[in-house]
Amino acid sequence: MQRSFKNMMLTCSCLLLTLVCACKKLVTVPPPINTISTVQVFSTEQQANAAMAGVYSRMINGTDMTGIGSIALNSFSAGLSTLLGGLSSDELYNYQGTADQSWYSVNTNKLTINNSSRPWSAWQSAYDAIYGANSVIEGIAASKSSMLKDSVRKALTGEAKFVRAFSYFYLVNFFGDVPLALSVDFNQTAKLPRAPQAQVYQQMVQDLKDAAATMPATYPTGNGERTRPNKYAALALLARVYLYLGDYNNAATTATMVIDDATDYTLESDPDKVFLTNSREAIWQLQQALQDFTIKNATPEGYIMRPNVLKIGIATFCLTPSLLAAFEPGDQRFKKWTDSTDNSLGTANKPGVTYYPLKYKISLANGESGAAPTEYYMVLRLAEMYLVRAEAAANGGPGGTATALADLDLIRNRAGLPPLSTALTKDQLLTAVAKERRTELFAEWGHRWMDLKRTNRMNAVLSATPLKQPWLGDYQALYPIPTSEISVNHFLTQNTGY
Repeated sequence: MQRSFKNMMLTCSCLLLTLVCACKKLVTVPPPINTISTVQVFSTEQQANAAMAGVYSRMINGTDMTGIGSIALNSFSAGLSTLLGGLSSDELYNYQGTADQSWYSVNTNKLTINNSSRPWSAWQSAYDAIYGANSVIEGIAASKSSMLKDSVRKALTGEAKFVRAFSYFYLVNFFGDVPLALSVDFNQTAKLPRAPQAQVYQQMVQDLKDAAATMPATYPTGNGERTRPNKYAALALLARVYLYLGDYNNAATTATMVIDDATDYTLESDPDKVFLTNSREAIWQLQQALQDFTIKNATPEGYIMRPNVLKIGIATFCLTPSLLAAFEPGDQRFKKWTDSTDNSLGTANKPGVTYYPLKYKISLANGESGAAPTEYYMVLRLAEMYLVRAEAAANGGPGGTATALADLDLIRNRAGLPPLSTALTKDQLLTAVAKERRTELFAEWGHRWMDLKRTNRMNAVLSATPLKQPWLGDYQALYPIPTSEISVNHFLTQNTGY
């Protein structure tokens, strides 16, 4: 049963499972009654940091530490956004086909209010993160403890606002208008209507500006690792938000602020190093727990994407022929970020050879229980900032065509591809941007799905995709609102077409 938005707020609990000291020790924060327990939770810096770390733990490990192996299927921030976006677009297909209707309905864009359990898990998990972020914001604001320094208050409040903006970004891109909950007070949230997307984006921009102004530029709370967002994570997400809003000047300017910090961020020259722990390209990564013997030391997404038996096992989520065809000859991203399996050798299953994402190398097949992770789950990385600036510049933002070409060529050079022609028209340049986004950001956080929608190419591309036939209409750009939410909050309305 889906955990409803109303029930989540009614719980009024700040029970946060926290991983402290590199996710080795769990800290249970006592639950308050109808409010935030500032004395118990935020009387010291250690407790406040633990509460914030607990939000990240739930985002990557889920709420039940015994179920980490399936968290990628159930949490928007541990792999579900990648799966939903990849299957809804022309990026992934589910090998099981009609045998797994929960994914088949997503993959064929035939969602109804009766078969939308997968998208509704994204709704629930995103609001869970928002609730945790709001708990931290309100807990810090209410705390009168002298042991909680002002600098720490500001930094942690910035982190919480960042997480809130991050979660709302995926909610509005999957569901459209959504309730804008800015408090854990049940009296304020129980009957919230859906806020227009423009209002939610406005809140995201404000939260991210606040976060960038108060968060540190380094990674002190992650012991130097990039597992807690900082100022540049807020700026990176803000640059993306500006791009989605069509504010090309601010998108390019904000992306440049991240790119120019060459001391901390550089493109890894080898694609195989991009997704490693503390990659120089990483702006923010989520650190998985190691307590689950099923997932071992893999990321949730690495665990779910790779076959259990390499080379002859079944890859459940496969790369589509159209995506494979998008890679140019010699593209190192195809060589190093994809792999294939001939599952017919061991099982007599067809079609036999299928390709799957290999951005994360560690899986059930080669993971080690209790071993230190060599990969963290990449959330934001520098390559996207170059692509954001390239698209913004191509659309008239600062730097124009010259900057757009230079940024695209940096990405292409890392992939082992030649530079683009300097004679490209604007339309050709935008096509080149879309192609590089597709081959650089594939199987990452639903980028392809959102790109098709925001650039008005969804109908043209997906209505011609065989698996999507018959194409039922562009209403499929948004997922249905969970009916369990509407049943308890009559101020909510359903998306058109459902």
